[in-house]
Amino acid sequence: EMRLVLWIVGAGIAACSAAGVGGGEYGDDPEDASMPTPTPEVEAGPDVGPTELDASACTDCEYFPETCSADVLCPNGPFDANSSESLDVRTSIESIRGRSSKDVWVVGALGAIAHFDGVVWKRSDAETQDTLMNLWLRESSEVALGGFGQVYARGVEIVDGGASPSIDGWAPYSPTYVAGQKLTDARVVGVWAAPGSEWLWCAAQTSSTSTTTSATAGLWRLRQRPSTPFEGNVAVATSVCRQNACTQMTSVHGASADELWAVGIEGSIVRVNDAESASPSVRGFNSQTLNALNGVWSASASEAWAVGVAGTIRHYTGDPARWDIVSNVPTSVDLNAVWGTSPSDVWVVGDRGVVLHYDGNGWSRVKIAGIGQDRPDLKTVWSAAPGHPWIGGRGVVLSLGGKP
Repeated sequence: EMRLVLWIVGAGIAACSAAGVGGGEYGDDPEDASMPTPTPEVEAGPDVGPTELDASACTDCEYFPETCSADVLCPNGPFDANSSESLDVRTSIESIRGRSSKDVWVVGALGAIAHFDGVVWKRSDAETQDTLMNLWLRESSEVALGGFGQVYARGVEIVDGGASPSIDGWAPYSPTYVAGQKLTDARVVGVWAAPGSEWLWCAAQTSSTSTTTSATAGLWRLRQRPSTPFEGNVAVATSVCRQNACTQMTSVHGASADELWAVGIEGSIVRVNDAESASPSVRGFNSQTLNALNGVWSASASEAWAVGVAGTIRHYTGDPARWDIVSNVPTSVDLNAVWGTSPSDVWVVGDRGVVLHYDGNGWSRVKIAGIGQDRPDLKTVWSAAPGHPWIGGRGVVLSLGGKP
């Protein structure tokens, strides 16, 4: 019996030692196994909320001042806790788009929709819990798109047998697809349409790698039709991109209705011409990277910007075959979106609260005030005019000086 007790005690000591030095969060380390580092005891204190940033505790505090000023980004919009129209701070804003500085829309997680009329933000209810990823603002209607092809619109005629609109006028629609095509296994992550154009271009990421079915195409088009409010079709065959990269597209934007760029994984960049025609033509370009590209914005037929993971930025300046490498980017975080108003006013947003601005000469990082210790991943950016960007992400909408 004494031997049994000693064996149990010894096994318990060995198990505790093993749990403290190997197979844990940091993996196995022989040095740690031979000399475990004791964990100091910490006296428990009261449960408190966010506190003032300690400049010695972070390396980026200089970019997150406490006080708002005209030249830094500040919270503004649908997360104002003092407003009855406030969105839940846990909501991630996925897209911001507008027709003007007095007509701005945001959509996001769990059916979140809000509108800015130039004075105040107001929530809009589509009566859905779907995450809304994209916006299509037409002349007389608004369209919000979910990640898997769900369409919610207001200002669109309700077809016979269709669902009744919400209190704010939104109704769900199921698109029809040309020639039996259907967006069944793709997640729509980016859209773009020129003002007044017939087609909305959709960048999609698919779960399938097969090129034998239309459902794997990564570039789709959607349009409104009187008989069937929304109709879609595959716009670009996967074969135009190397190694099936066209099945995984992330963003699309153009300088005109007939000419646009699309980007995706593995550094894929394609140019689409005759985008409004029945048979668009497509050509691949060399991005000089295998990093995934998450956003693209076109200033003109001869100038565009693309951004992606690990601080990747590429610049198109008219070369017939490739995009230029941008060096000296002041961050290495993943960059998620890009937008501008001119070649000398370009905005980029990324993870960990990173915002970059290009003034025509170089890139600089922009400060964000009034968010305490939070470092939200920023997903979307849109600007109506120079100096008036809107930026959205997890629990935050930002503008310069906290003003429209």
